[in-house]
Amino acid sequence: MEYKKWNETQRLCRTFKDDCVVRSVSIVCEESYEITFENLMHIGLEMGAYPSHDKVWQKYLSDKGFVKNKMPRPVGKPRGTIKLRDWNFRGIAAVRNSRHLTAVVNGQCIDTWDCRYRPVNSYWTRG
Repeated sequence: MEYKKWNETQRLCRTFKDDCVVRSVSIVCEESYEITFENLMHIGLEMGAYPSHDKVWQKYLSDKGFVKNKMPRPVGKPRGTIKLRDWNFRGIAAVRNSRHLTAVVNGQCIDTWDCRYRPVNSYWTRG
């Protein structure tokens, strides 16, 4: 898995850095950052939760046709032992790893920092 730095010029507020959900969801849904941010805000208001709350962004992805996948358990090892850098995945996925959400597109981890050392906990792909 390669690392590709995300173009931070899309951020609405340049100083706001805790936007992994908006960033990753916009990448995998192939939408602009602004549209994704606005849509997550609306769902968050309806649910009474912040846009980065699991239930909010997971509903958004589900509404877009994404399904949750559990990471396969390696033989003889516990779940969560496959690091993102070692994951041989081709396609588009929003990947949950240790209190973080990142985007994977065709073998590239797209983020503002290299989080490939983290384990893959679960991931969402188009159904």
